[in-house]
Parts: sequence; structure tokens; C-alpha cells
Amino acid sequence: MVRKITIAVTLLALSGCASNTASSERVAATTDAPIRAAEELGANKVPEAALNLQLAKDETEQAKQLLKDGKKQRSQMMFARAQADAELAVALARHAPIKADAERAAEQAKTLQQTPQ
Repeated sequence: MVRKITIAVTLLALSGCASNTASSERVAATTDAPIRAAEELGANKVPEAALNLQLAKDETEQAKQLLKDGKKQRSQMMFARAQADAELAVALARHAPIKADAERAAEQAKTLQQTPQ
């Protein structure tokens, strides 16, 4: 479900950046979804993901300030960076439990190989 939302948000952001009529406010709104998704997946508990999540939050704030300052193009680019970092945080948060499971399975296999038959 989260993956479908992330894909939809990405497509919306890309179409918004490609369109001259797209508003920065809409781009800002699409950045919030992957940040929320990363938080819901526990990105704060995965060091690599937490770093990218914090970058995404900081970049979102910078983009909002650029928008207030009337620097629309720069704000859109910063929102795009924030979205990319948030999506990376999502991917890293998803990867962490899979990696842990693989490491446990490898350890179990090693233990089984060392056990006399």
C-alpha cells in the first residue's frame, strides 16, 4: 500500500515539475507523503534512513522558505531533493528488516552446518 502511494506521489511530483502551470504548493504537498511513509516504516530507528529522513525534513523547510522569498524555481528543486531523500529513507527503512532476516537465516544455516549429523 505504501509503495503504491509512494509511486503515485512520485508521478504527481514529476508531472508537477514538468508542467509550467504546476504550483509550488502542490509540489510541497507531494513531498509530505514520502516523509510520512518513512516515519510510519520506522525510518527513525534505522541510522541510514534516519539521516535521509532528517535531510528531507530540513530540505522541505528550506524549500518552504525559498517559496516565501519568491524563489519558486529554487523551491521546486529543493522540494524535489526533499522528496528524493524521503523516498531513499523509505527504501532504507524497508531494507533493514529484510537484511536482518537474511543475516539471521545465514547464521542459522551456519549453525546447522556445524552441528554433527
